Amino acid sequence: MTLEHNGRISKDVYLGTSGAFFAISIIACLVRFYIRIFHIREFGWDDGILLAGLITLIIGVSILFIITDVMYESDAFVFWDSPESPLAAIGDIGKFLDKTFWYRRLSAVGLTFCWLSICCVKFSFLAFFKRLIRQMPAMIRYWWFTVVYNFIVMLYGCATYWAACPYFDTKYALKIVECVDGPGLRLATAWAGAQMALDLAGDLFILVIPCILIYQIRVRLTQKIALGFTLCLTIVMVILTVVRIAGLQYKGKLDSIWETYFILVPAEIGLTLVAATAFRALYISKSKNRKHSHDTITTFNWYTRAKSSLKHMVGRVTGKSSNNSNGSAAFEHIDMGNGQFIKQEIPRGTITGVQTFIDKNGRTVYMTNKQVTQNTTTLSTMYSTDTTVYDRDGQSV
Repeated sequence: MTLEHNGRISKDVYLGTSGAFFAISIIACLVRFYIRIFHIREFGWDDGILLAGLITLIIGVSILFIITDVMYESDAFVFWDSPESPLAAIGDIGKFLDKTFWYRRLSAVGLTFCWLSICCVKFSFLAFFKRLIRQMPAMIRYWWFTVVYNFIVMLYGCATYWAACPYFDTKYALKIVECVDGPGLRLATAWAGAQMALDLAGDLFILVIPCILIYQIRVRLTQKIALGFTLCLTIVMVILTVVRIAGLQYKGKLDSIWETYFILVPAEIGLTLVAATAFRALYISKSKNRKHSHDTITTFNWYTRAKSSLKHMVGRVTGKSSNNSNGSAAFEHIDMGNGQFIKQEIPRGTITGVQTFIDKNGRTVYMTNKQVTQNTTTLSTMYSTDTTVYDRDGQSV
């Protein structure tokens, strides 16, 4: 008899589904980055966080796939239900223990990276929401609370995979058994359960933001659809977290395969769904305004500002205006003949005294003819133009 345990999640299902979701998540992220860089020509903070999530996911999945066979062998030893002794199936106990602790060390590393990938999904959501609430002070404070809370939960989650059962050497062979079936089970379950509960609360905190945005702000229908889609993404993450908590124990023991699977798959699904938001062609900055302004919080516009500031400083040092590439005084005046010149920089006409009547909801208020007649007397239009004539020395004539 060999150590082989399919449990609630067989090895074929584990490798097949997680591998498929992993491939889909990579393709979705690459397509998103292509759209954002080459079509929209904007790479925001949410894109950068998503890229970090993709990198951590690739590292975590690679590690967990390497240790899959040993993970199922160790789990079979824990859930051994045959009347025969498991030692007969183990063979060389020394080699088995070496493999088991090698698996435990790599498992902690792989799960940590997958957990970081899940957190990147959350922070990518929050980065996207930040630009939508920049005119809502109360929501900005709530946004910062959610960011800080999820950051603390992220650190706690990283510590969970090392502190729940801190035995990673063969000299702790008996201690590791207690973590899955013994006195240490309660501690390991408490660590894992607390992490999942805090994770669930963080998802719910994030869920509040799109709910408020959908019902309280005025945006285009396409933007509401995109926000609703994002809302659905967060709900999916909440459901997966609940499933992970519900199946943490199996037959009174800690099911490490279940915990690993429902860390791995949510990370892959989360990245896929976040990447899919790029296909809606929404993002608050519109294409027609993108050439003129990139003032959204999620845009990496520091390079443009730095380059503009550098050009301005160079222009001040050299005495050349950045707006006048030729720097020639010949373009500063227009020759009017007879040795007279007129300034080229004639200020545009200005309009003053014009009133608009807009109510609090942004709707134009309609007035009667009498009201229009009364208010028309308060309107005045003034155009000012500098037409002063100058001689060659720049003195007015």
